[in-house]
Amino acid sequence: MQVVQVDGLIDADEQSYRRMIKGMDAFEKYHGLAPDARLRYRLYPRLPGVKVAGTSLTIQGDTLKLPVALASDLSFTLPRDAQAWDENAQVMSNRKSRSFAWGPDVRSPGLPANARRLGDLRLECEIDRAATLLVGYKPPLYHVIDAAVDVCTAFPGAWLYYADRAVFNVTLVHGKRRQDVFSSLLYGNELKLFHIFYDFYPLLIDRTYTLRIADTSWPDDTLVEIEYMEDADVASASAIQAVLTP
Repeated sequence: MQVVQVDGLIDADEQSYRRMIKGMDAFEKYHGLAPDARLRYRLYPRLPGVKVAGTSLTIQGDTLKLPVALASDLSFTLPRDAQAWDENAQVMSNRKSRSFAWGPDVRSPGLPANARRLGDLRLECEIDRAATLLVGYKPPLYHVIDAAVDVCTAFPGAWLYYADRAVFNVTLVHGKRRQDVFSSLLYGNELKLFHIFYDFYPLLIDRTYTLRIADTSWPDDTLVEIEYMEDADVASASAIQAVLTP
């Protein structure tokens, strides 16, 4: 009897290696948005019950199998490998399909721990247009729109992002100008209008925020300050304690 060996998990959570390489090409093309930044990809557990410990990634082709180093924050980089491209390989996790949301993670150095740089986030948008990770579901109409319009730059273009933790507030800051992001742009409140374009269900509601990144009145060096829910809880507790303390 012939024995067939099957490696990996059936119905594994995976992405196309070729598409992720196209995302890396977009990073190089639009690198001027974030000249000092580096690109990593990142996994975001879709639900609290997803088992993060022990997660591993492999580039899996017809004959090729390459391990991918996964950092503690579930971020990683991919090598450019001609054999993986030729074999139309998959970047495969050892978790079931739709365990994670996959996205680009662009970071300029020297930023505060609670801040992102707007140019970095604009670059993430261009990468995701090429790699189609968070925008994973592409109805036919999207291809027509995407070919005609760069939603990352065409006003009033907006894009979805995941914060590291649960979000309380998001503020744009450039010099003396400050503007809180409207509550309608937090927690996926507007996404029902664009749900056919995104691969976000189940949505990480508490970590989701949307920015109108095509608004050029905010330059690339604008800081996106994120106030996390636990920080707000600590501040509230301190304020209450101050009032109660004689």
